[in-house]
Amino acid sequence: MSDSIAILVLNYNGRMHLDTCLTSVLEQVEKTDQVYLVDNGSIDGSIDHVRKHYPTVKVIDFQDNLGFALAYNRAAAVVPEEYVIFLNNDVEVGENWLSQFKLALKHSSRNTIYGSEILLFDKRNIINHGGGSLTVIGAGFDSDYMQKHKAVEKVHFVGCVSGASMLIGRQAFLDLGGFDQDFFAYFEDVDLCWRAWLEGFRVLILPSSLVYHKLSSTMGPPLTPERIFLGEKNRLQAMLKNLELQNIIAGLFASSVYCLIRVTYLLHMRKVRAVFAIMRGDLWVLRNITRIIAKRKAVQRTRKYSDRFLYKHGLMIGLIDGLRAFIRLTMLVYV
Repeated sequence: MSDSIAILVLNYNGRMHLDTCLTSVLEQVEKTDQVYLVDNGSIDGSIDHVRKHYPTVKVIDFQDNLGFALAYNRAAAVVPEEYVIFLNNDVEVGENWLSQFKLALKHSSRNTIYGSEILLFDKRNIINHGGGSLTVIGAGFDSDYMQKHKAVEKVHFVGCVSGASMLIGRQAFLDLGGFDQDFFAYFEDVDLCWRAWLEGFRVLILPSSLVYHKLSSTMGPPLTPERIFLGEKNRLQAMLKNLELQNIIAGLFASSVYCLIRVTYLLHMRKVRAVFAIMRGDLWVLRNITRIIAKRKAVQRTRKYSDRFLYKHGLMIGLIDGLRAFIRLTMLVYV
């Protein structure tokens, strides 16, 4: 009997995306699969639209916007299927998307996370996400970001995969504690994969399971203050929780250099609100440092792999390479 899969499509006022997303998904599901709309209090008629036009899709209605992390945690806790796929609403899945996940499951343990390769919706030969590396500043870095897609079929290990299309065993996800709900959105997938590696899991990218993503269609362009605030506080939390103690100093140094570069560019572009958003993120971390330290202790208590192991196997990039990578990305995004 096939493993049962719950496909959880997170939605917040995304009715304009749902026809493209759900139609592409429903063409691939089998009897053991169930598609769910996980709705975060939409007021645009999303739920009524799905109930009317997609009767096989079950609706989990939270009535309020719980964010990415908490909504998925609560949804995964109540569905009965053995595996869950977290899927953005602003995507169209490729024709082999689900079958490649199922093929991978035949050769994996329960403690494995799989992610799709993600291409741009409007430029389908350009990579949005092809697997990421963990970094000392707490963010994930996509080495192939905005590069041309190559037809590589080999499954390989990565530091992290994107929550825009991610598969994991439901119980394994719950055992890991799910996504960190303090993240709300952004880098919660990086943090989950990081903690998974430390717990002895494996994280792999499936280049033949393709997803086409409408970049920045949900929370707007990269320079919106809310995105910057969430990204800043979340990467710092991931760094403080997951790095070994002796590497946090290097992480804080790299983080300071990274912030200095970002602030310089933002001030040059007269994006003062964006600079204040970075400061708000830093302040949030300081105000919540006690809770972050408590979560750090829980992570470090059960870790099975060292930072050296992650570096050695190419799952994490070092200080100098990380700074170079983020300087390049900063210039690509901000200039």
